[in-house]
Amino acid sequence: MQFRYVFIAFNIIILFFLLVIGILSFYILGTEIALEFWQASRFFIVLMLLVLIGLDVFYGINRSLYVLLEREDWPGLTQYLETRIVQHKHYSSSLVRLLANTYFVLSDPASVMNLERKIAQEKPSLIEEHALLFGAARILSKDISGGVQFFSDRLDAAVARSGKGLFFRKDPRKTAWIRFYYGFTLLLERQFSIAAEQFTILSKEAKDPITIGLSAYFLAEILTKLLLDRSLDLQATAADGCNRVGAILHTIDAWYKDATKLQNEIYGAILIPYLRDAGRWIYRN
Repeated sequence: MQFRYVFIAFNIIILFFLLVIGILSFYILGTEIALEFWQASRFFIVLMLLVLIGLDVFYGINRSLYVLLEREDWPGLTQYLETRIVQHKHYSSSLVRLLANTYFVLSDPASVMNLERKIAQEKPSLIEEHALLFGAARILSKDISGGVQFFSDRLDAAVARSGKGLFFRKDPRKTAWIRFYYGFTLLLERQFSIAAEQFTILSKEAKDPITIGLSAYFLAEILTKLLLDRSLDLQATAADGCNRVGAILHTIDAWYKDATKLQNEIYGAILIPYLRDAGRWIYRN
């Protein structure tokens, strides 16, 4: 994407809009009334110009970043972001997220976890905000036991904060995904009973259809075969979860549409084969 053209187009649109309004007001209203109109509208005009100036200044400050993105120069982008974030200690949420995603593009999850350690010292709230990214790094690094502990800690924090008007109350979908990945890492760690508990909660209580569907799928297709003494209960829970997904996403195409959006996120891309298989399982009839 040519970001500079977007900014240029925005400048042209705003200036053209003001110019057209100015010309038409004098043409339609006459000079005297038009002058009164512009006098009354001066606050709006000044505001528009300030927005335009602010946008241009923002682009100027971040021009190097946009150029690297346009070129898809991932090593160059990594170096640029590391300088701004680590050396200059500019730990903004958007820059941290971009750097973590750039590491993933370069297949370097170890650097994501190294970034996390630095953030823990400088701005630990960003770890909670981008928990799914940092947790995904552990899975891709095959540090499954570390992933279990990481998601367990994040889930405890989410539950503790619920009802207090903080971050996770505003984003219950994120809490559901943290619980899902806690269950997923438990499954990979072969802690089947605790994994089943997490997937059961999601199948029964989650609002997001993808987390419900994946949880129900793992219960029905994997955990019922591993926890034979609980297989009937797990199968019933999975069937209920499947019905809940169908009530939200009525067709498999709707499921794949939501799943495709999720795959744009690193934590969603990990699940691509499961998203496909879960969709077929849910809409098998």
